[in-house]
Amino acid sequence: MKPVLLDPHPVSHTRLKNSPTLIRSLGLGDATMLVVGCIIGVGIFRTASSIATHLQNPWLILGLWLFGGLLSLCGALCYAELAALFPKSGGDYVYISKIYGRFWGFLFGWTKLFIERTGTIAILGVVFAEYLARILPQGPATLRGVATAAIVGLTAVNVAGVRWGKYVQNIFTSFKVVALVLLIGTGFWTLATHPIVSTPWMSPAMNLSVVPSMGMALIFVLWTYGGWTEAAYVAEEVKQPTRNVPIAIVGGVLFCTLLYVMVNASYLLLIPIERLPETPLVAASLMQQVFGETGSTLIVGLIACSAFGALNGYILTGARILYALGKDHTLFSRLGKIHPSFHTPERALWTNAAIAICLVWTKTFDQIMTYSTVVISIFFVLCVFGVIRLRHSQPSAPRPYKAWGYPLSPILFCLTLIGFIIDVCLKEPKECLFGFGLLVPGFFLYRYSERMRSTLQPAATHEVRSESII
Repeated sequence: MKPVLLDPHPVSHTRLKNSPTLIRSLGLGDATMLVVGCIIGVGIFRTASSIATHLQNPWLILGLWLFGGLLSLCGALCYAELAALFPKSGGDYVYISKIYGRFWGFLFGWTKLFIERTGTIAILGVVFAEYLARILPQGPATLRGVATAAIVGLTAVNVAGVRWGKYVQNIFTSFKVVALVLLIGTGFWTLATHPIVSTPWMSPAMNLSVVPSMGMALIFVLWTYGGWTEAAYVAEEVKQPTRNVPIAIVGGVLFCTLLYVMVNASYLLLIPIERLPETPLVAASLMQQVFGETGSTLIVGLIACSAFGALNGYILTGARILYALGKDHTLFSRLGKIHPSFHTPERALWTNAAIAICLVWTKTFDQIMTYSTVVISIFFVLCVFGVIRLRHSQPSAPRPYKAWGYPLSPILFCLTLIGFIIDVCLKEPKECLFGFGLLVPGFFLYRYSERMRSTLQPAATHEVRSESII
């Protein structure tokens, strides 16, 4: 049977002709700000400490940041091709469903949304509250209350309309870029006025013992680069998506790579590398060293703004995964609805918020994030490998954008991530086994959803049928 390109949203229930739809109100600048805002969370302000625990050479550290940017760019190039090929909301959920079938899409959606994505939202809410507490001290219970209020408030903003969500995103992304530019300027201004480098910049001694250390440090680098896929989740709300989504993804990664390398150079210029492992709040330490308590308070406030902006971005995009899942699978069909007045996936947004708030108060998000990381990485490999698969199975399919460096870009991304997955599984086998165990409920839920679909299918008179790629 000849492979056919399926509808990215093969719904299992009746679509009404006059049902409300998403509105294309995001321009190229908005989509790019979304990518940048989700990549730049809080990691860049503190991961230098964790990386210096494993690497003690500034050239190796900066080289690792460049490699992390290159690897993220390889993934971004492939996602850009898929985003132009399938410009539908849901991002990699849509691509996996399209390439590997309904079951794998459902399994990804279950893992991404109900485990990993809501855990990310919970963590960002708590981190925002923690940094705010450095300016306005508060107790543990109040801290969780602030995190909850932030999640509820931003969810309400995004329910009111995607334009309100984009305004919040653009404003707070500007704040976080200002924070990074301030750190970069501080480092290089200090070097220009006081030409004394705190860390000896000697050539690294390369040997096999350095490789495992670089592998461990790479975990923190890739975590800090995470978020470059986000524009793909709102493709149905982006103007000219086949052009703007790829540019936003690739441009966002390139811009953040430049900022990340320069910020880390600033850290290494002013803070001795032997002190970095004991300096978890490296950005605040740098500003305090140069400007005193005022500088430290300023950067802490900007980091709180950065966490708040990232929280808004993940709330905005996360609901689109659940919306796409609801359009395709009967079990979650109520969540695939659009609000008739606001034209936003209201139910998906509030469901996201409810799960994240439960994680905030039960304090289980750290464990969930740890266990699900390896599983999510496997889906990323499947998604990027899908570019190669589609090039072979659908060579004549219209591709408004083609990944640069093909086939090297997807191969480099897949091989590196496979090596990362194997490394983590060997070092933390119990945690990884638990993570894979999280897929089991998804399997049974999929079977239950398919039985519901079979029961309701005869009653659906206007069902949209499609076939998955074989």
